[in-house]
Amino acid sequence: MTKIEKWVMKEMKQTWIQINIKAVALFLLTLLVGGCSPSSDSQETKNPSNPPKQSTADQREVSREVLPKGTKLDDLDLSGVTTLEVQTKIMDWSRDKLEEKRVLLYNETEIPITLRDLGLEVDQQKTTDDLKRNPGTALSSSLKVNSAKVSQELQEKLKKFGRPAREASYKIEKDMFVVTPAESSLTVDIDKLISDLQKLSLSAVPKRLDIPMVERPASVTTEAVQALAFDSVIGEFATKFSVQEKERTENLTKAAMAMDRKVIRPGEIVSFNDTVGPRDHKTGYKDAYVIINGEYVQGPGGGVCQVSSTLYNAVLLSNLQILERKPHAVAISYVPQGQDATVNYPNIDFKFVNNTGSFLYLRTEIKRGTLKLQIWGKKTDQSVRIESQVEKEMNFETETRLDPKMAAGRTVQEQAGSKGMIVNTWKVIKDGTGNETKQFLSRDVYAPAKRILRVGSRGVPKM
Repeated sequence: MTKIEKWVMKEMKQTWIQINIKAVALFLLTLLVGGCSPSSDSQETKNPSNPPKQSTADQREVSREVLPKGTKLDDLDLSGVTTLEVQTKIMDWSRDKLEEKRVLLYNETEIPITLRDLGLEVDQQKTTDDLKRNPGTALSSSLKVNSAKVSQELQEKLKKFGRPAREASYKIEKDMFVVTPAESSLTVDIDKLISDLQKLSLSAVPKRLDIPMVERPASVTTEAVQALAFDSVIGEFATKFSVQEKERTENLTKAAMAMDRKVIRPGEIVSFNDTVGPRDHKTGYKDAYVIINGEYVQGPGGGVCQVSSTLYNAVLLSNLQILERKPHAVAISYVPQGQDATVNYPNIDFKFVNNTGSFLYLRTEIKRGTLKLQIWGKKTDQSVRIESQVEKEMNFETETRLDPKMAAGRTVQEQAGSKGMIVNTWKVIKDGTGNETKQFLSRDVYAPAKRILRVGSRGVPKM
């Protein structure tokens, strides 16, 4: 190889080396300046939901954005206010608004209170979002209420306006049923007050707020008690007695007064024995004639059966339900046969039930040898009469008893005799249209009461 050829080869080799060096240098420079860009672009393609972060310069640009003219929140003008200043402006404005006084009003009573004390707050997030979506318009503020806190505080502040329910009641004055009307309860409706406030904007809350009240009726209403009221005499009966029989009159009066002014509720069972109580010397009853084994003898409580029999007839005429009743062993004279009711504490009782829908009220009156018993109740268009029929009569016998204390030949009637009989009794009910219904009551058997004569035997020799 000549010298010229060697020099050419050397020059070509140096030139190739320089080209390679420049290529490597260019590649390294590319990596240093922006060689990662393609990788970043690839990442963005894979995650389009994660845009690149805003630079500080971009943030400064946003903070310089201003709300257009005409942007208002209630009476707060936000025209030209930057985005970052909006919340501060709203907070300052609402702080003053929430300290404004309002008046809670009920029955001309006023309670001053601030909007903040009513639990009101501006819903900052919703209000700001509304402004962003509607720039350049007049919007109403959105309110929220701390219900739990305000409910407790308002209940305490407004409890004087409430009142508990008062049930209807009654009393009896001068034989009249007097009703005390019921009064419903009143409770402040805190939930409604809060709900109504939440529908308003902050500037729209009125200066005077009527306190909503909830009224609840009493459990016992006026109408319910009035339905129970008695208004007239529905049955009465009177019997005669001899005032000369002082002990009997005293017993009769004592038993009658035990029945007087008795109030009987619907469905209540009345027991004569339970109402009058024991009839003995300890309870103040005197000895008077009573019927034992068909004979009139002295015993405590004589005359009480006249009260039970008078009551029985008043109950029949009132068309009440009889539960227990027994006739005397022999016929008595102060009521018709078949219409008596004997009693003997505690074995023999007279019972009836108040089968009406109203209260019953008993009144007894004793005047000039007459016992009258009235039953008051709710007036109806019914009337009742009693019918009876003697099925059979039995003659009495006469018994003679010698009396050594009486002069011979003298005779005194100690007990008058009375016939025995069998009596059937009916109750006839007549309604307002004149239709009559006849109900069988009883078939009563009365034994004859023997006639007793005392015959003097003094001085007569014994046989």
